[in-house]
Amino acid sequence: MTAIKSVFLATSSTMLLVGGIAQAADLPSRKAAPVEYVRVCDAYGAGFYWVPGTDTCLKVGGRVRIDTWYTPSRNAVQLRSAGGPAYTGAPGGGTASSTFSNSHGVDELGWYARGLLMMDARTQSAWGTVQTAVTLRLAAQTGLAQTAPFVGYNVTPLAMAGATTPIIEAAYIRFAGFTFGQAASNFAFLPSATYHSLWAAGFPNGIRQVSYTALLGAGISASIALENRGDLTTTGTANALGFNPLSPTAATATATSPQRLPALVGNLRVDQAWGSAMLSGVVLQNTANFATPAVQAVTNGLGPLVTRTGWAVGAGVRILLPMLATGDSVVGWVAYGVGSLDYTAIAGLNSNTSLTSNYVGGFLRVDRNMTVYCVGAGCPAFGVEQAKVLNLAGIFTHYWTPSLRSNLQGTYVRLTPGAVTRSTDWTNGGLSAATGWSVQGNVIWSPVRNFDIGAELSYARVNQTLAGFAGGLPTAVPCTAAAPMCAASVSSGNWTGRVRVERTF
Repeated sequence: MTAIKSVFLATSSTMLLVGGIAQAADLPSRKAAPVEYVRVCDAYGAGFYWVPGTDTCLKVGGRVRIDTWYTPSRNAVQLRSAGGPAYTGAPGGGTASSTFSNSHGVDELGWYARGLLMMDARTQSAWGTVQTAVTLRLAAQTGLAQTAPFVGYNVTPLAMAGATTPIIEAAYIRFAGFTFGQAASNFAFLPSATYHSLWAAGFPNGIRQVSYTALLGAGISASIALENRGDLTTTGTANALGFNPLSPTAATATATSPQRLPALVGNLRVDQAWGSAMLSGVVLQNTANFATPAVQAVTNGLGPLVTRTGWAVGAGVRILLPMLATGDSVVGWVAYGVGSLDYTAIAGLNSNTSLTSNYVGGFLRVDRNMTVYCVGAGCPAFGVEQAKVLNLAGIFTHYWTPSLRSNLQGTYVRLTPGAVTRSTDWTNGGLSAATGWSVQGNVIWSPVRNFDIGAELSYARVNQTLAGFAGGLPTAVPCTAAAPMCAASVSSGNWTGRVRVERTF
């Protein structure tokens, strides 16, 4: 009996012990790892959060933009060879060309949908903040938003087909004052205040670069950069006058325009309570190959390399006007360049360049920084000219109420190719001097923060004179049926109405 009692007590003790262990397993352990909740990181501004388990702060955001606009179509100008039919080929290379396009064959509407994803990660180090930023853009466009015609010259009709384009707007790493990757150009100053393009250089997709910025104190900074010219609109920086035996230049086309050196850019900037100001400059190399038939015969198709130095300088100032209303400001910009169209005039702000989005005639083949031409009837040597550009721009921003604002913007540009280029028939690659100006005004309502609904009206105009040839000599007579090979004076203008709905988050 005593033995049975002993076994019973031992069994009961074992069951109690196992039960106690099981209950203890169900209770929270004091040694379990604590849960890491996402915490606000206010060291870099609003929207940053600590990435759990790291020492990195991350901000994730985006933007959706919907644009639609209307621009009335215009008939283009038509030139004819002496006594012959309308030109039908492409300009340059000795091929006559047609510039006529009926207004019924081009678009009048543009539709644009853009989605952006933006990420910004920052980590502190012994050398300061390490920043890594990426902005990806997907854009779907049709009509004028895809390929707007150059009304008057080089017309691209029937651009109704839609397209979706992935673009990297920014992708860079910043560390100890250095920037590596694709970021805003160190030359540009003007903000993107209006919807339509203006004739002042901007870099909406950024530009690949290696740069360094030094903070000098009192809001003063200085930057120096090597920027990739391949990201610019005028990547084919040089061309030649087309072959024409009757022409005094007897020019021929170049074969290639290789990019051999990056652009060297620098600026000096000040940011203070009254506003900001900046001086900037750029030096770049324009290249081409001089390739006449005689030269090509002994150089395997390429002639000697032609190089010239292009440059530009710019100055801008932004003055805050709190005495009018909070947020009011006025911005001014002036730039002058030689052989540097991208940095002074051609690249427009926002989606399209000034040539397409303003949808006016003019700027005939101003698509190159440098022109190569032959010297002498047999082309034993070459001459070189670079285009000059003067640009002026201004923006006035006024807040009628905290949620209602307006922007008024104007630009003026004067493009002047070299003397030989200006006196050469446009069918042989000649470029004319051109003067253009544009005005844009918009009204934007923000019912909530970072949500804009706006409407804009813009007008742009171009004036130029195209040189022609009659019997091998430049002429200056009006284009008529009796004098079809002539100099044509062109004054073309057009307006655009545009609506935008945009939400940034």
